[in-house]
Amino acid sequence: MVSGKLRKVDNYLRKGWSSTDPDSYSHYKRGRERQRKQADSAREEADRSAELDREEVQRGREYEERYAAERAAEEPETKAPPDDMGKSE
Repeated sequence: MVSGKLRKVDNYLRKGWSSTDPDSYSHYKRGRERQRKQADSAREEADRSAELDREEVQRGREYEERYAAERAAEEPETKAPPDDMGKSE
C-alpha cells in the first residue's frame, strides 16, 4: 500500500510535474524557456560574429599601415639617382 503510493509520487516527481497536454502550463513554460535560451545563444553568436568582424577589419588596417610604411621606406632605396646630374654637354 505505502510502496504503491511512493511509486506514484516517484513517477510524478520524475516527470517533473509536467502534463502531456500541449495546452498545459508546463508545456508553455518549457517553450518559453527554450525560446529564451535560443534568443540568448543567437545574441551571443551575433556578438561573437561582430567582434570577429571588428578584429578582422582592425587586422586588415594594421596590415595596410605596416606594409604601406615598409613600401615607403623601400622607395628611396630602389630609385636610382639621375645620371645626368653634374654632366655637362
